[in-house]
Amino acid sequence: MIPDSGTFVLFIRHGERAALPPDDPYADVDLTPAGYDGVASLAGRLSGRLAWTAASPFLRCRVTARGLGHEPEDDTRLGRHGPWIADHAAAGAAFARLGTEGVVRAQVAGESFAGIRHPQDAVPILLSAGLERIARGSGVCVTHDAVLMPAMAWLFGTDAADSWLAPLGGFALELRPAGPVAVWSGRERRC
Repeated sequence: MIPDSGTFVLFIRHGERAALPPDDPYADVDLTPAGYDGVASLAGRLSGRLAWTAASPFLRCRVTARGLGHEPEDDTRLGRHGPWIADHAAAGAAFARLGTEGVVRAQVAGESFAGIRHPQDAVPILLSAGLERIARGSGVCVTHDAVLMPAMAWLFGTDAADSWLAPLGGFALELRPAGPVAVWSGRERRC
């Protein structure tokens, strides 16, 4: 996922997090020790290549970004409420009925919900979090599985989200002479 050269933005899920309490699926939990180890390993692979990090305001995203060597810039396009939510109250009904995984799986399958943006509207919002910073050099946008999976399905095909996105998984946005290109698992899409 990490480009060999050139300027890039990684859009990744946060490191492995502690379990969410069953009565609060939106709890602001920290990373597990294994999550911190995974972030340290990724930081080693990125050493000296990053100019910035941006993160969802959730603790698990902020500590992931900080662990990559830069104090993160909070960005609500990456979470709380992210690029998908157009109307929090209306979208909340779908999340209450189906849960986060149910909503994400339905989005990947092409379903639409009141209060949730369509991919052609949401994905450019997500990508803008990196594109607005890429002139400063390479960086990482740390977000959530529920933000990345529908975006990856739209960018690369629904099989890009067949299995649940692992911690620190995601895709790259490479800056090329002809413009930015999203890259995942050998697939590319101009942005």
